[in-house]
Amino acid sequence: MNKKTQGFTLMELLVVLAVMGVMMGLIGFSLLGGGGNELGAAQRELLGFVQKARSQAALSGQETRLLVCNDPEEEERYHRYVEIVSRDSNDSETWVVGGEGVFLTDRVYFVPCDESNSLQADGWREDAFSIWSNDDNEIFNLEEAFKGKRKEGSGEEYNYLSFDASGNLICQEDDSGVLQPPKLVLAIGEPNPGDQEKVLRFNEPNAVAGILLRQFGGFAVLDINDFVKP
Repeated sequence: MNKKTQGFTLMELLVVLAVMGVMMGLIGFSLLGGGGNELGAAQRELLGFVQKARSQAALSGQETRLLVCNDPEEEERYHRYVEIVSRDSNDSETWVVGGEGVFLTDRVYFVPCDESNSLQADGWREDAFSIWSNDDNEIFNLEEAFKGKRKEGSGEEYNYLSFDASGNLICQEDDSGVLQPPKLVLAIGEPNPGDQEKVLRFNEPNAVAGILLRQFGGFAVLDINDFVKP
C-alpha cells in the first residue's frame, strides 16, 4: 500500500504546520459585528491549539483529543475551557494531559451543536452551530487529573476534536453515512441564568466566527459571511 494514503509523513506534517502558522498570522480583526477583537483573538488561539493537538498525535503515534468542557454545572468552564489529552499507550481508558488547559478570550464561547442547547438572538445564522468529532449523543467524561493522567468513566463531561495516530482528523458521520468535517463555531455570549436547558445565550447575531477543519490537514477560517442567513 502506498504510504501516502496512510496519513502524514513527518515532512508532510511539518509543511502543513508551517502553512497553518502562516495562516494564523494573516487572520485580522475584520470580523463583522460587536466583539470582533475578542473573536479574532479567540480564533487565533484556538487555531494554535488545533495545530498542537494534530502535531502531538502524529509525533506521539497516539490518538489525541482537543477537549471542550460540556458540563453545564461548571458555569465558568462550560463551552469556554480547552485542554489537550493523548491516549495512554498502556491503558486505553486513560488519557495523558498535554499541558495546562486554557479559557477562551473573555465573552467568547463555543456555540453548542444544537439550537436547543442555547438561546440565540433573532437573525441567527442557520448553520452557526459547532460540529465535533464525537457524536452529539456521546458522553465522554474524565476524572480530575492525577499525576498528569485522567481516567474515563466519571467526572466532567467534554466534547472533543480528535486526531488519530497519524494526525488525521476523526469525523463523525451523518444519518446517511457521509463524513461531517468538524466545525468549531465561536460567538460572543453570556450565561443564561434561570434556564437549566439553555444555559447560554447569544445576543449578537453578527458576532460569530469559526474554523472548519479538513480531515487530512488544512482548515478554513470562517467569519459571519460564511454562515447561511436565516
